[in-house]
Amino acid sequence: MIPGTSPIRTVALVGHAGSGKTTLTEALLFQTGAKERMGRVEDGTTTTDYTPEAKLHRTTVRTGVAPLRHKGHRIFLLDAPGYGDFVGEIRGALEAADAALVAVSAENGVQVGTERAWTVAERLGLARMVVVTKLDKGGDYYALLEDLRATLGHILPIDLPLFEGGRWVGLIDVFHGKAYRYENGQEVEVPVPEEEREQAERFRQEVLEAIVETDEALLEKYLEGEEVTGEALERAFHEAVRKGLLYPVALASGTEGIGVLPLLDLILEALPSPEERFGEGPALAKVFKVQVDPFMGQVAYVRLYRGRLKPGDTLQSEAGPVRLPHLYVPMGKDLLEVEEAEGGFVLGLPKAENLHRGMVLWQGERPESEAVPFARLPEPNVPVAIRPKGRTDEAKLGEALRKLLEEDPSLKLERQEETGEFLLWGHGELHLTTAKERLADYGVEVEFSVPKVPYRETIRKVAEGQGKYKKQTGGHGQYGDVWLRLEPAPEYSFEWRITGGVIPSKYQEAIEEGILEAAKKGVLAGYPVMGFKAIVYNGSYHEVDSSDLAFQIAASMAFKKVMELASPVLLEPIYQIKVVAPQERVGDILSDLQARRGRILGMEQEGALAAVRAEVPLAEVLEYYKALPSLTGGAGAYTLEFSHYAEVPPHLAQKIVQERKSAEET
Repeated sequence: MIPGTSPIRTVALVGHAGSGKTTLTEALLFQTGAKERMGRVEDGTTTTDYTPEAKLHRTTVRTGVAPLRHKGHRIFLLDAPGYGDFVGEIRGALEAADAALVAVSAENGVQVGTERAWTVAERLGLARMVVVTKLDKGGDYYALLEDLRATLGHILPIDLPLFEGGRWVGLIDVFHGKAYRYENGQEVEVPVPEEEREQAERFRQEVLEAIVETDEALLEKYLEGEEVTGEALERAFHEAVRKGLLYPVALASGTEGIGVLPLLDLILEALPSPEERFGEGPALAKVFKVQVDPFMGQVAYVRLYRGRLKPGDTLQSEAGPVRLPHLYVPMGKDLLEVEEAEGGFVLGLPKAENLHRGMVLWQGERPESEAVPFARLPEPNVPVAIRPKGRTDEAKLGEALRKLLEEDPSLKLERQEETGEFLLWGHGELHLTTAKERLADYGVEVEFSVPKVPYRETIRKVAEGQGKYKKQTGGHGQYGDVWLRLEPAPEYSFEWRITGGVIPSKYQEAIEEGILEAAKKGVLAGYPVMGFKAIVYNGSYHEVDSSDLAFQIAASMAFKKVMELASPVLLEPIYQIKVVAPQERVGDILSDLQARRGRILGMEQEGALAAVRAEVPLAEVLEYYKALPSLTGGAGAYTLEFSHYAEVPPHLAQKIVQERKSAEET
């Protein structure tokens, strides 16, 4: 029996990079007849890794859509990237899904990508299940179950591995107490091995107790000693999964075909239908990603949450009406035309230049914002300075960057005022590398470099002095005289203490402008000045020769002179860093952060992983993304958030100032 009224399931396949998601997708397509032959990631022949960047790097960089049919039902599988670099694609896939299928490699266990995907799915209120992959490559399945339980919560193993001569050959169905051997993907029922029966029964009892605890009627029967089996137990199990009370753990191998069809059965039986999540009503949809195609223009990928659509229908959006002359379902890089779409469908709309990621589309009354799933994108943490290689690239760069940011809003572009550089911020080295490759696809070659650090300058003591500007020419001259006092302060402020009219108040604005203009370039190395209070307390003027310009110049002169007397120092930006990694790598991380002049703030446990928090100068972590993989065995991740500015140690400040002056001289 398939619960739910809809014959559709929309599922995001997520997990850490290398957990076998794309290979499993290929096996699901192959075994349901959607493909005649399985593609291979290594050969660049898979359905969902179709972009040039995915083929080059042999990893998923954009969410691919794989529609398939099983037992008369449609399943839309969203194969999302595993690298946290592509967080925009991962979160977009989860926004578009009704459930999350989290792949975990038996060989590598719970990793950062596992927990991140799980957490986002949890925040979106999605039903979740785990599929353990790559057991044929090695790994301890039972130790992994303990890690999953400690990390993810109420997991429920419904499969146990069946071994012959140390080789994984099939499954033991915990729920029904049966065993299945696989040859070339074909399933044959075999007796449960004698040595496995006691363990299988123990797990069956755990499963039974976990299920009845979610259903009051069944729990009452169980406590009264009645046998609880059959359809009622299965129904309670599926209901608990759809409500997020239990998380099944299945076993499957994309390469060996083990457990692939039972996994599809479980998806249909236990995961929610679109109606169960969104009910019935007029069409409601959302653009969860866009992609620029050289032939089809901008393609908008849209999840239809509820309702029905036919070619020629019109949807409403904040940008105005959106007419749908044709309806297409994505199949990797291809768009397959369909005559109708209903809740649960994933559509690809070509030539959709007016549609952007996150746009809500609807018929009837405008929906409330809470009616549509939303996962906030985190701030990117890896900056590179970007510049075009040649003049032709320079002319086309603006439009290419617009397309890039339209496709991937998890990137951020900004101009650094202090250094004059354009910075492209991403979520990791691979993310930025593929962004560069994508710009090349648009015909623009760019160069990346390590950004300059936006240092600042400030003062450490009170000082005062005069700035006098006097210039006599044939006609009217120029005259301005400003006495200025500078004091250290948490932030900039300006005070006018002129009495007796020694400077008319009409020149106050010009004087402050002069101070602020001078503060754009400090006296140490020409960096902007912050953290001071400017007090104008005396001066003089000339009835004829004084002007706004003269007082602006005088104020600027006063500022530079007084700042030199106020013990100027160099400041650097300090960021809060959070590093998440396996517990056994914490010592290496702590040592490395301290070597980077970091101040450790604390450490906490996040599931099976450890999270280290510290404050560290930006100069020391601009290329931290290159160091982290070796520090954590590829299992770490980090985030950065600006905290404050702090004084640079004198020996380093002297070197920075000298380098700055040398650069200006060349």
